[in-house]
Amino acid sequence: MKLLERWGALVAGAIMIAMLLTVISGFEPARTMFCKADEVCLREWLSATSGWAAAVAAFVTLFALMRQIAAQERQIDHQLGNIEPDIYVRCTVGEDRSPVAKVTIINRNRRPFSIHYLEAYTADRIKLFPHSVKIDERDRYHDAFGHVGMVTNCLLPGKEDGRAASTAVITCFFEPEGDPNSVDDSGLARYYTKVFCHGQLHGEKIVPCVLIAEVELVMLSL
Repeated sequence: MKLLERWGALVAGAIMIAMLLTVISGFEPARTMFCKADEVCLREWLSATSGWAAAVAAFVTLFALMRQIAAQERQIDHQLGNIEPDIYVRCTVGEDRSPVAKVTIINRNRRPFSIHYLEAYTADRIKLFPHSVKIDERDRYHDAFGHVGMVTNCLLPGKEDGRAASTAVITCFFEPEGDPNSVDDSGLARYYTKVFCHGQLHGEKIVPCVLIAEVELVMLSL
């Protein structure tokens, strides 16, 4: 749908122009497909220009309306609190100066959101080990330290009118098991990956939810 909204009008216009140029060229069998043998092809097609122009304008208007409706639906979902939580991931260092991945989730949904598992897309190359969990700047007890990807005791309250959205910050150690994407002159190894956050939105029914964020993890090359 997004591809159609972005390029539909341009593709339709290009097809119409290509058809017109094909007819104007006068080559067979293109001419017999679009014109009678006893008529001036170019003149007849130019006389129909107003109709083609109206068709192009209708396509442009249609796709503009589709984009406007989609934007209105997103705005309504935001007002009703039906949007997915946001996720951000950045590479930083922990208290012992070791590299860590800091995962931040902001719940702007009206329903509570529980987080259960974090994983890197390249699981055979990078493993994440959640170390600490904070919700709205308060530490939460995390009893799964050392387990790959497992997150416990991480429930974000739903967004309430007039209040800020609840935020969770999960700090993870990471261990690369494969070759990095690149190593610079200073010996820093860079790993490019996506982080998947698996959780559930709780309401009248529980809805699984997967959040995705891209990150560059950096550590000293061994």
